[in-house]
Amino acid sequence: MEEIRLLLTEEEEELNRFLERCYGHGRDFFPRHYPQLVPQATECSLILKSQGKIAGHVGTYPLELKVGPSTVVTGAIGGVAADPQVRGRGIMSKLMNRSIEMMEEQQMPLSVLWGDRQRYQHFGYETCGVKYHLSFTRRSLDRAGIKPIEVQEVDSKDPAILDQVRQLHSTLPYRVERRYFDLTLSRPGVRVFMADDGYLISMNEYRGDLVVQEVVSPSGRELELIYGALDWTFGEEASLHLALEPIAFRLYYQAARSWSTAPQGMFKIINWPQLCEALVPYFAQAAKGLPAFELAIGCSWQEKVQVATVRWDGKTFTAAEGREAAEYVELEAPELTGMLLGGPFDISSLGLFGKLLPVPIHIPNIDHV
Repeated sequence: MEEIRLLLTEEEEELNRFLERCYGHGRDFFPRHYPQLVPQATECSLILKSQGKIAGHVGTYPLELKVGPSTVVTGAIGGVAADPQVRGRGIMSKLMNRSIEMMEEQQMPLSVLWGDRQRYQHFGYETCGVKYHLSFTRRSLDRAGIKPIEVQEVDSKDPAILDQVRQLHSTLPYRVERRYFDLTLSRPGVRVFMADDGYLISMNEYRGDLVVQEVVSPSGRELELIYGALDWTFGEEASLHLALEPIAFRLYYQAARSWSTAPQGMFKIINWPQLCEALVPYFAQAAKGLPAFELAIGCSWQEKVQVATVRWDGKTFTAAEGREAAEYVELEAPELTGMLLGGPFDISSLGLFGKLLPVPIHIPNIDHV
């Protein structure tokens, strides 16, 4: 009497009511707060129907991540829910396992979600990916010699503004390529501030402090833009989450009142050889100056082992499926994921390849699902 499949168009209202009941949210909470997911419902919402009714849901939404010169298509998991009256019957496990199979079929080499570590480690996910949380105050900006630049709050629904923001967004080295840019900026609380050559997005619609999701200035005036937006909102403090290379971080660090680090989320390697291949341009860039090396790396999970061989000859970086190097190391998927993306993981077993890690993936909160 159970059926697992993708959502049908005529079932979208039923799914909204089901999710609201499971999460305890208000009516139409999900289409209002995640409008960019609505057009993807029938291709991304996996449901389990029992006795003719939706009893479980897992959404699997493709995120195209830019990692410097590399692009990694990542399956983002959201809206995980099971009918409160039938919990404990393995509904979530069935849907999560089928979602992982779908990501394999659709050649998404990586997956991400935001949830409980103990629950999702069971499926091979690990908490990792380092982001910086920086706090700026008027005082800290003043002490760093930062002067505010003039900004204006703009209407992100204006096609001309949207095009300008989209073009500036493409200059970020680590970002999410937004499939529905206009819908993402229509989320509740989103405010867009423009300067001569940049923009700032905050997710706090009231006057006062800023919750900065993204700040872009090709001329390097991000801090001045933050100060200008604080002037506009009569705020005293701005918070910002970023994935930064060490050199870039130092520029922000000098003007920050405080900073800390936190994980990006929970990640799972779906296809290890495909992931290595997707990251070849980034690895080639990061390997400059290192001596030549080669290493075969096995990624094991539930009696299945995926092997990729990585090589750097001093000029060219390559990745190939299979064990094609004498030196071999095999790691469980969660551990390898943590090593790859960063966190409290010992990378010494990866030798010179470990010098290329962590890979600085960044998914702003505004792009979470």
